[in-house]
Amino acid sequence: MLPNIIGFGSINFTGVAIMIQKVVRIWDKLEEILIVILISVASYLSFQEVILRSVFNTGWSGSYEITIMALIWCTFIGVSLGIKKNVHIGVDLLVNKFPPPIKKLFVYLSILCCLIFGIVIAFQGYQFTAFISRSHLLSRDLRIPMEWAYMSVPVCGVLVTLRFIEKLVYVIQGKTFEHDKISELSEEEKKLLTGIKKKGDS
Repeated sequence: MLPNIIGFGSINFTGVAIMIQKVVRIWDKLEEILIVILISVASYLSFQEVILRSVFNTGWSGSYEITIMALIWCTFIGVSLGIKKNVHIGVDLLVNKFPPPIKKLFVYLSILCCLIFGIVIAFQGYQFTAFISRSHLLSRDLRIPMEWAYMSVPVCGVLVTLRFIEKLVYVIQGKTFEHDKISELSEEEKKLLTGIKKKGDS
């Protein structure tokens, strides 16, 4: 009776899970697109400066500031994407020597530590960005508000926190981030991957 009173009885948890998966996929794609755009902008402006300075003996000082800001944002967004792609350096030589229950405990502890780290970065980064905003600091050439660059720190903290919440859910479900990649494959690709794994096991 209680679930119906508070409204849980009408919730379709399968539909909610599917919706969350779609949101996560959109999030993944947005991060990838943003990183590609930021790297492209930084690369183009750097190339432009080389041509202007070496060929025409001139340049545009604003390109340096935009390049730096693009690389800063690219780096901090890339932290989140790196967690998703599982490309960050991890040392698990000692952990792998423990039995599975202890090993899983270490996994939970590491995720908890990373969650705390993400929350601290988000909170402290926001406070520092607010301080920069109150100081009304501007960049030297383009007069861009400096909080635009420093805002990447709290955004990174929020993204890291969300990524490790996602990772925690996956670990509880007995999955990994690689599960997402496999689910996006076609049936033929899945069969091919299964065949490769069987050959590797044999």
